[in-house]
Order: sequence, then structure tokens, then C-alpha cells
Amino acid sequence: MIVYKADSLGCAYSIDSEGVLYYTPQYTNGTVNLDDWSEVDHLSLLGEEENLRKEIESIHQQLIDISKLMGEYFQNTIPK
Repeated sequence: MIVYKADSLGCAYSIDSEGVLYYTPQYTNGTVNLDDWSEVDHLSLLGEEENLRKEIESIHQQLIDISKLMGEYFQNTIPK
């Protein structure tokens, strides 16, 4: 499991093999509970500040890129 700690957001992020983005809060000492993940609700981000949305989108893309390099990302694509 790849975990991206975003100290500025107070959360850590990870994805599953299909690219679903999850988050867990960081405690004040910087640790995270790896057994307490929630799916990121992308629709709720539409009402948030643009910089926050862009930062979360960037984190998501970085996690996808790393997972692809490791061979752990399996996007379900429809054949043409």
C-alpha cells in the first residue's frame, strides 16, 4: 500500500488497484491509522476552494502514476 501524507491537509491518502482515492486523518503527532480509511467524495470537493481541489487531484494522480510503475494499477477500460 502506498500512503501519501499531506501534512498541509492533515490527512494521508491512498488508492486501491482501480484508482479509488481514500483518506485517513493524521493525528497531531503525524501518525495515521492505517485501518481507518474513507473514500474521498469528489462531488463534495466541487464546493471547496479551487486550490484544495487541485492539490487533492494532484495527489490522486501521483498515487496513480506510482501504482502504474509498480504494476499495481489496473484501470478497467472498455475495448474500442
